[in-house]
Amino acid sequence: MFRSNKYSAYFVAWILLILLSGCGSPDEKQAVKAKPRPVRVATIQSRDLPILVRSVGRLVPDREVVVSAQVTGIVTEVKADVGSRVASGATLVRLDPTDYTLALNEAEANLLAAQARMSAAEKSFARVGRLLPEKAVSQELYDTAEAEYRTSRASVSQLSAAVDIARQRLNKTIIYSPFDGYVVQRFVELGQNVAVGEAVMGIADMRAMRVKIHISENDYLHLDMEDPVTVVVEAYSEEFFPGRVDKIGIQADARTNTFEVEILLDNARFLFKAGLTARVAVQTEVIHQAVVIPQGSVLFREDRKEVFVVEQGGHAAVREVKLGETAGSEVRILQGLASGDILVVSGAQYLKPGDAVTITE
Repeated sequence: MFRSNKYSAYFVAWILLILLSGCGSPDEKQAVKAKPRPVRVATIQSRDLPILVRSVGRLVPDREVVVSAQVTGIVTEVKADVGSRVASGATLVRLDPTDYTLALNEAEANLLAAQARMSAAEKSFARVGRLLPEKAVSQELYDTAEAEYRTSRASVSQLSAAVDIARQRLNKTIIYSPFDGYVVQRFVELGQNVAVGEAVMGIADMRAMRVKIHISENDYLHLDMEDPVTVVVEAYSEEFFPGRVDKIGIQADARTNTFEVEILLDNARFLFKAGLTARVAVQTEVIHQAVVIPQGSVLFREDRKEVFVVEQGGHAAVREVKLGETAGSEVRILQGLASGDILVVSGAQYLKPGDAVTITE
């Protein structure tokens, strides 16, 4: 009797355990599966997407020349220094003019003597010419007078050119600025003896500045002189300055396979100095009604790119997408999404297709 009651108690306990485990486990598993995943979403809206070619360069003056001495001489005066603003035609340096003044005086004296000789020869030739028809002088005398007159006239012409040359050399002892600008380099000191072709000063026209950038061949194909340009100078990083495409290279650099492009930037306020770093953005085209999403919402699988969207009923669905151009932190979608889709922008890495989701702010 005792053994029968013992077995009955075991049997009842075993039945209760089965019933309890059978009733609780499916509900608990169902509850875990049904727990929504928190995600942040954004509704896709197509918009115009400007395609920008970006590059970095340094500012250089619009024009820059090194002014050199055209005659030999000793520097007697320096009228400008580095940083000086000079006008077109302003005196930069004076050389000792003494030797050139004496040379001009000598040339002028020689010219006066030659002019006197030419005047006498001209009169003699005219007189012989009047007597020749009357047979009062011989043909030989007439020819001699004519030769002397022509020789003296040639001498006057030659010495007149010598005077002009001497005067030009004297004038070149004063070295002028070729255009309005600023002195960026000075190469001479007082008392220095400079030779022909020796550098004296560097002058830069900074009313406009240039940025030389290099772009790839793919971007080069879409570049045009009329493309809008925006420049950000690091020293004034919160301000955007308009520029324009001024020169487009026609030959690629053999080492980098890039093309040089020059951007012109107005500097009327003289904010910019040579050597400052500038970031350039050239808008080569505008894609209308483009689908653009944050790059961070794209999941990169082994052989494809995916995103998650939220469909009706609050469940996640995966979409394979084809990527296009990037614009900052965004990327254009060529295939796989459309305007109006609800895109998961945060939390997608934890989702599986069909998961229930809850939208958070």
